[in-house]
Amino acid sequence: MAKKIVNQALINQPSELDTLKASLSRALADYANLERRYSEQSSAVVKFAKADILTKFLDIRDHLSMASSTLKDPSIAMILSSFDKLLLDEGVSEVKVDGLYDPTSMECQELAEGPKDQIVRVIRPGYRLHDRVIRTARVVVGSGTMEGKG
Repeated sequence: MAKKIVNQALINQPSELDTLKASLSRALADYANLERRYSEQSSAVVKFAKADILTKFLDIRDHLSMASSTLKDPSIAMILSSFDKLLLDEGVSEVKVDGLYDPTSMECQELAEGPKDQIVRVIRPGYRLHDRVIRTARVVVGSGTMEGKG
């Protein structure tokens, strides 16, 4: 009877082999998670590595836009259109500036008469690369006062 109890106790205890199997499973799971995190971080680095050069291109785009609106030259408009397509293909999109002021994607350059916290005028457009703001929009924001009111 005592031998049976001892054998039963040995069966209920995890063997060294079971312990090693469990440790190996945990190590493999940790390694798979590490590999996944590394892959995600690497793709994010590649995705946003071009942000610096694209930001420099945005200044050129602004100058082309000013020239296009001043000169009304169809050639400049065509170049600007091609430039916008290139930016869009690279994942760059303009920050939406209609409606309420959003401090995460806009810079308030000044307050002016108009509805409180509403965008009154855009000074310089802002842009996102995928979901990250790479250049904030510069805007004029309404102060809540209207013309004719004191």
